[in-house]
Amino acid sequence: MELGDALTITGLGMAVVFSGLLLTAGLIVALGRLQRFLDDSPPEATDPAAATEPQTASGPVVDAEILTVITTVLEIERRLHRVRARDARGTADE
Repeated sequence: MELGDALTITGLGMAVVFSGLLLTAGLIVALGRLQRFLDDSPPEATDPAAATEPQTASGPVVDAEILTVITTVLEIERRLHRVRARDARGTADE
């Protein structure tokens, strides 16, 4: 095989790969537009007043004592993690 043949095969291979990539990208764009076209519901109008209101999670109301216990446990875990990290740094320096 000569150099010209090798370069021709290489060029054709690259052309096939890039054309396949372009076709794949075009298919993705077309399917996205098709999905928007087939979607029957119009986009929801955004109310500027509703957007400024804080969003709260809906669910059962948690008792204040339970929240205190959860907060205390999380704070203890955070402090223990900091102590363990400081001890790990201290032993690594020695």
